[in-house]
Amino acid sequence: MSKRWKIFYKTLGFIFIVVGVSLYWTPVPGTTILIILGFVWFIGKSKTLSFFKENLNKKVFRYLRVGAIIKKM
Repeated sequence: MSKRWKIFYKTLGFIFIVVGVSLYWTPVPGTTILIILGFVWFIGKSKTLSFFKENLNKKVFRYLRVGAIIKKM
């Protein structure tokens, strides 16, 4: 992957995170997925997965199926 595409993905990921957080309190559906997608594009799949594993309880992590969602992205 070229340097240009890495910058594009990081910029787009950051924009997704900001938009998802700003729209989180509104009734717009899909803001949580937008935030997770932003994290995946900004820092990568493996780092995002480890971040959510560390910060969520194991039961919550399995109940929400965050790992499966991230792997499908």
